[in-house]
Amino acid sequence: MTDLPADALRVVATIPIDPAKSAEAAAALATLAAATLEQEDGCYAYDVYESAAAPGVFVTVEAWRAQADLDAHMGTPHIAAAFEVLGGAIAGDIAIHPLKAI
Repeated sequence: MTDLPADALRVVATIPIDPAKSAEAAAALATLAAATLEQEDGCYAYDVYESAAAPGVFVTVEAWRAQADLDAHMGTPHIAAAFEVLGGAIAGDIAIHPLKAI
């Protein structure tokens, strides 16, 4: 992510999922990431990982042109579709962390 514009909004989100449903969640999040990158001009990067230290905890690492682009992302059909799958599998609070450089 070092080749992004200096003013890009970088975001990390953690999504705790019941480990028994991690395969379904992984598929839904992969579909979400692909749709986001294909359909949203304001998205520079959208990567999804599962924690190797905490199975069932998924992490997105994102970069956006501006806060308005991130806000618009939250209302897209592909977010809604992902949360239809994830809804019953979420096992805690989702945390969204906008980042600032130090």
